[in-house]
Amino acid sequence: MNDGKVPNKCVVGRRLVLVFLLFLIVWFSGCEKGPDPVIFPSPEVFVAYFSPQDSLSPHLIYLIDEAKESIYAAFYKIELEGLSRALLQAHQRGVEVKIFTDDLTSWDTDSQSDYLAKFGLIKKDRDPESLMHHKFCVIDERIVWTGSFNPTRSGAYRENNNVVVIKSSRAAADFIQEFKRLWQEPLSSSRSAFSPPKLDDSLVETYFSSQDNLEEAVIRELKRAKKSIYFALFTFTSKKIAQVLVHKYAENLEVRGIMEKYQDDPFSQYQSLKRLRMKIIWDRNFYFMHHKFFVVDDCLVITGSFNPTWRATYQNKENLVIIHSPSLAKKYQAEFDRLWKDWY
Repeated sequence: MNDGKVPNKCVVGRRLVLVFLLFLIVWFSGCEKGPDPVIFPSPEVFVAYFSPQDSLSPHLIYLIDEAKESIYAAFYKIELEGLSRALLQAHQRGVEVKIFTDDLTSWDTDSQSDYLAKFGLIKKDRDPESLMHHKFCVIDERIVWTGSFNPTRSGAYRENNNVVVIKSSRAAADFIQEFKRLWQEPLSSSRSAFSPPKLDDSLVETYFSSQDNLEEAVIRELKRAKKSIYFALFTFTSKKIAQVLVHKYAENLEVRGIMEKYQDDPFSQYQSLKRLRMKIIWDRNFYFMHHKFFVVDDCLVITGSFNPTWRATYQNKENLVIIHSPSLAKKYQAEFDRLWKDWY
């Protein structure tokens, strides 16, 4: 009942504070959202993401949360707690979850390997002489996630990385076959000279260092270039690939490249290409420019875990995808141009 008195100022103040706090609670709870959806624009079968501007881990977690039957993941290193929780939750709801990782990185302080091992979800590569350098995940035998991204804090929020999500049962089958080779037995150290391209209706070629010579696969596509080659590479020591770039440059093709400054050593091809006045620059990310991609003739993308180095070609477990898609090439070209403009 109102007795006509003016409310006490302290009471009014407390009420205003309470109302404000309730407003903040409602606001922030409303702002919380689940992982970002992965949307394939019709009729596209590819989606590309680039860090740090895109949220890579929420997109991957979304795919894992949507999985109904199986998840096969091979990552050089896993340290994101949100990702490991999503994998465990998928396992708990009946999805077959298998994870393969590198043995050396599994000992790192931030690794989620021990956590996932408690539930029997993960195996380690037992080959200290090489790296299990894959960065892929296959969802329900129909969607492939691959690229340069390691699910780490730096990989997600600091480094320049790329991911391509491929909706293709054929590509998924190829990656699952590679995963089963990793899971079931040690890999042979031998590498074949070259194998024919594996092509499906969506024009995706898949290559794996356990079976294919990835260096030769890259060379084959670069030799076919007619107009332009753009590349962004974390580390680049392959003399054979450098020679192809030199020949294409001599043929008056537009050849430009961005390389990671941290990898400046006597084996790097940076100085040898720069001496020819080729348009090659160091990246300017304080952290890593971790990309491993080529864009050829505005219509073809080469990406995956593969760095053009001797070790990646002959020792490591690596993957490479070659995708014939002008629309995807346009997205990778935009990422290259964005990094290039940091210099000018």
